[in-house]
Amino acid sequence: MLKSIVQEIIGTPRREPELPQSLEQCRDNKRVLIIFADAQDDRAVIQDEWLRNAHMRLIEEDVEVFIIAGGGAFSLFDDAWELDADDVRERLQGPPSGEFGLILIGRDGTVKLRSSEPRTAEEIFEALDSLPKATPW
Repeated sequence: MLKSIVQEIIGTPRREPELPQSLEQCRDNKRVLIIFADAQDDRAVIQDEWLRNAHMRLIEEDVEVFIIAGGGAFSLFDDAWELDADDVRERLQGPPSGEFGLILIGRDGTVKLRSSEPRTAEEIFEALDSLPKATPW
C-alpha cells in the first residue's frame, strides 16, 4: 500500500527507451537520427533541408537518418532499411503521431539528443561529440 501511495505522489517512474529490433544492427556501427515528421508541420521541412545540406558529413560521421511520417519509416539517404514506425515511436518514446520530434542515438546506444524543434547539422554533431553518456536505448 505504501508503495502505491508513493507512486501516486511522485508518479510512475519513466521507463527507459528500448532499442527497436530493426535498429539493432546499428549498435556499435552507426549513429542514428530519427526525425518524427508531419506533413502539416514546417519544422519537418526545415529539418529535412538542413540534413540534406549536410549529407556528405552525415555519411562521413556514419549517421543513418530515418524519417517517421504517416505511419511509415523511411531512410533519408539509403533505402535498404526496413523499420516498423510504430515500434520505433513506442520503444524510443517518440512524440505522438502528428508532432515533430528528433532523437539522436550514439553508437553506444545512448540517446544523445531529444528535441521538439529542428536542429542544425552543427548542433547534431556537437551533441554526438560533447554530451556525456545519456539514457541507454
